[in-house]
Amino acid sequence: MTITVHCIMSLALSSLVSMGVAAPPTSPPKGAQRPDNQSSAPPAAKPSAANAATKDGLDADFLDFELLGMRFRPPTGSVMRAEGTGATATWIVSERADPPRFVLRITRLVASEATSSPAKQIDAYVKSVSERPAPNAVFAVRTRKEFEMGGRPAAILYTSLREGSGEDEISAVQGYFILQVAPNEFVVISALLAESDYASMSTLLERSFRTMEVVDQRLLAKDRAARMERGDHLLKGLDEDALRRALDPVASKGALPAPHWFRISRSDANGEVQEVGYMTMVVIDAAQGVANPDRRENEWTKDERETGLLVRVQVRTLLDAAGTAVSDTDGRYWVRWDRGRELWTVRTTMRKGKSNSTSSQLGIRTLPVPGSPRPMLEVSDVVPSAAASAPRRWPVPAVGYLSQAEALVLTRLFPKSDTPAEFGFYWFDARSGRVAQRVDRVVPRTGGVTVFTQQTLESPAIEQRLDSRGDVLRRTGDDGSIVEATTGEALLALWKKKGLPIQ
Repeated sequence: MTITVHCIMSLALSSLVSMGVAAPPTSPPKGAQRPDNQSSAPPAAKPSAANAATKDGLDADFLDFELLGMRFRPPTGSVMRAEGTGATATWIVSERADPPRFVLRITRLVASEATSSPAKQIDAYVKSVSERPAPNAVFAVRTRKEFEMGGRPAAILYTSLREGSGEDEISAVQGYFILQVAPNEFVVISALLAESDYASMSTLLERSFRTMEVVDQRLLAKDRAARMERGDHLLKGLDEDALRRALDPVASKGALPAPHWFRISRSDANGEVQEVGYMTMVVIDAAQGVANPDRRENEWTKDERETGLLVRVQVRTLLDAAGTAVSDTDGRYWVRWDRGRELWTVRTTMRKGKSNSTSSQLGIRTLPVPGSPRPMLEVSDVVPSAAASAPRRWPVPAVGYLSQAEALVLTRLFPKSDTPAEFGFYWFDARSGRVAQRVDRVVPRTGGVTVFTQQTLESPAIEQRLDSRGDVLRRTGDDGSIVEATTGEALLALWKKKGLPIQ
């Protein structure tokens, strides 16, 4: 298992949506070699919304790709992650197995000609590869189909590539599904398969590709505007009383509230549950100064003495199965009661034996000042292994901006309703390190709600099951992890039983 500081810094940034646990390595299909245009990075494991068993071998629910204006049903048990942003984004979908039998890469292709077709794109590809012979390499077209889907030209191509000889021989099957969405624009799904899986998997994948639906861009724009309007309306209604209702109840005699505990686990390739880490979270009324552990109370400025909503998140993550190396994260997120200012600090320490390394992040949103009529958001990172970099700065969006502290308690702030609703916001996404749009779809259910959150428009939706107050009961992470509400006593007993470090 591997973990990155940037992933850890994304912990607890949207009601437990963005856990900082990297996925275990996912191998390419057994015996397959990735062509140059395939990513060597493993999919970060996000189950599609349903993963329900169906007779056709596909998930019951669609995977939505809003930025591509399309959706399709992937094979049951698929996992997905996104790379890049905006029009240049790509998506990787693979089977949840190690090694997976297929790896898909989904992209947008713009042809150099004003008009083109899937057939022309295939012709150009086959010609270019055929004219680049390499020693001990054999390239062959296995399957080629051209057809229409919903009145749009489409095509499927499968090719074989063998390189080397004897024990050093490597073979793979590369597939392409191409759907034309404009005169010179295409959605392309490239597939990587092992030779031994070609016969069975190509049939399943074609069935999946043929479920693709193109969505009208005008309808998408209309829906996006509507959900941003709902998100902005929700935020404008968050006065001090509303935010205070999101606080954890004060304990007896004015003591601080007891923190909420969460177990973080993941099932391995054999179906055995492995401990990944644990987390605590508490929401309190506090001065801004509390959000900065480097500042003593007697040093606080006037601003630091202002009060607001503060969310503190503490996480321990195992960096190896035995717990001989761990990562400890302390995140503190504060927003003033009038929502005018915010500040957060995240400090992550990697520990192994007597050695340790600490990284940190500081985020500040200031009030408008003369010469800068819009509030600014500034984020600074300090990473020991990297050269110092200048703080990143963005003007805060005029509508629908969600602070980090509010993102953590957002599930407590959604209005109660008997019908599903979709909300759009702007926020700082720690994973991608940018201010991005996010989407939260709230679906009522008996005894609570389920919220599907996309941290960015490129990201897969992450599912959270909540109780009637909006507290997380269970979250299925986009890295294959499961976050479950528990108690400190139960978690302590479990970790002691497994011989894992509790100090």
